Amino acid sequence: MKGVVGIDISKAIFHVCFMLKLENKESKVLGSTSFDNTDSGAMELVKWVEKKNREDVSVNYVMEATGVYYENLAYFLYESGQEVAVILAMKMKNYMRSFNVKTKTDKVDSKVIAEYGIERNVEKWKPMSGNYRQIRDMARESMSIKKEITRAKNQLHALKYSKGLSEMMKQMKEEQIEFYKHQLQRLRVELLSIAKQDSDLYKKIKKLETIPGIGLETAIILVSETNGFQLIRNIRQLVSYAGLDVSHNESGMYKGKSKISKKESKNKASTIYAGNGSNKKQ
Repeated sequence: MKGVVGIDISKAIFHVCFMLKLENKESKVLGSTSFDNTDSGAMELVKWVEKKNREDVSVNYVMEATGVYYENLAYFLYESGQEVAVILAMKMKNYMRSFNVKTKTDKVDSKVIAEYGIERNVEKWKPMSGNYRQIRDMARESMSIKKEITRAKNQLHALKYSKGLSEMMKQMKEEQIEFYKHQLQRLRVELLSIAKQDSDLYKKIKKLETIPGIGLETAIILVSETNGFQLIRNIRQLVSYAGLDVSHNESGMYKGKSKISKKESKNKASTIYAGNGSNKKQ
């Protein structure tokens, strides 16, 4: 028999469905409930599962990668010795479509996630190693600050062409841009310092920098988001992750233009890293 706890997680709470796969291959729901997305809620979850697990089967906790909200629970369960699997959001979305479920609630979603874990051979999730998680978060913040700089520059440009320009507003916007630039420089220095502390990490970054068009920040993003490329199994997966794969548009006699998909990760925490817990059955 096989036990799976499907978890639909959000910022404040997570809904769970404990499902058992019987020896005759039929599935049985042992219980559904919800907990606060806190450490105490995670502890209550483990106790609840132990109480429901009367057959004493091994249990796999399966959850969808939802932003960064799944991370604390995944780390807690892993450190508690539980088996954890984290499924890519897009993969779970496509799986749910196959059920043609018209009613979408957190309770229903947790049941579908549990069914996914029952049906598929999901891989065990493992936390990021060494300094990778720290530089990943800092690299993301760096990208966020860059966006703020671009936004502030566009606003300043608009102010310069507005009638009755306030010198104070112009000065404030210029000071804001300088502040962002200072924060960005601080992050760059700290990122490089942390990277140099790990010889293996720094070696990978420097090797990537030898590729034309890849600078320090891009190299750091590639290495940290893929956990040192441990989560990349082949070049196609990396190309797809970067949104550089080719999308074909053909049907019958119609042959549309092939183009770059550009469907890259919008939230790196919930894509390639979560891919470590994706299923083998593609």
